[in-house]
Amino acid sequence: MRRKSFFIALSLLFSVVLFVQCTKDDDLENAEKGTLTVKLTDAPSDDLNVQGTFVTVADVKIDGKSVEGFTKQTIEISAYQNGNTKLLLSGDVAAKSYNQITLVLDKEADASGNSPGCYVLTEDETKHDLFAETNTSGEISVSKAFEVSQDTETSVVVDFDLRKAVVRNQEGSGNSDYKFVTSAELQNAIRTAIIDECGEVSGEIENTFGTDAQTYVFIYKKGEFNASAESAGSGDSNVLFANAVTSAKVESDGSYKLAFLEEGDYEIHLASYEKTGENHFSFQGFLNANSTINNLLLNNISVSAQSKVKLDIEILSLL
Repeated sequence: MRRKSFFIALSLLFSVVLFVQCTKDDDLENAEKGTLTVKLTDAPSDDLNVQGTFVTVADVKIDGKSVEGFTKQTIEISAYQNGNTKLLLSGDVAAKSYNQITLVLDKEADASGNSPGCYVLTEDETKHDLFAETNTSGEISVSKAFEVSQDTETSVVVDFDLRKAVVRNQEGSGNSDYKFVTSAELQNAIRTAIIDECGEVSGEIENTFGTDAQTYVFIYKKGEFNASAESAGSGDSNVLFANAVTSAKVESDGSYKLAFLEEGDYEIHLASYEKTGENHFSFQGFLNANSTINNLLLNNISVSAQSKVKLDIEILSLL
């Protein structure tokens, strides 16, 4: 009798455990979800010898957990500038708050299985392995608080600033002329923003310095620009303009665009690059410039969500 009662109790316990587990599985399956879209964009490089910069993203993690369904991709990141983006992923995730996005780069092979995984392609069709001369980690984590709500789409852009992320390999003994900066510097080269909460600044530049010079527009959080520090280079990799939020190259028609700017107050500074080689330009100096738009100053620009600030600029001289 006792044995029979024991087996009955055991069966009841098993049924309860099974019921609870099934309930948990159902809860997970039916949990509130929203759509997360992640896109990549880029700020320009000043090296004309670079035909393209390719990064292979093997995995994307949100708060340390891999996003289900993501497929390894190799992206020519330098093709997506001036507000253009490349869709990295779009999928359903749990509707809740998140704090971090991590890109896992493949050092060894691209999406087609060819080596290397991340590289600069120069005009002579040579691939320069960006990990060959550096100990930089293949994981780049960017802290950014964002919310995914039920049955809605949250779009996040990851700005991969090549000017801060990739430098010439001046002292290396290998065959790669380019490399990623250090892990700490690479973290600073990537920023994340929620697209719907961003605005942009764009316009035209008057009086550029002709074919033997290039003009770049840099935008900083108001009060965070220091001319001597930004032009001297910082960190182990001697990165110029390391504190700039983003930058844009002035096009041949004088136009420029600074995209995906979070709400806040900014200041703009212009720099001239002079030709120092067949395909290379070097920083020459900052430019004395004024806004040509009434009541809008270069050192006091307010950006709000989804705003489009038109800012035309006249260059007066080289400082």
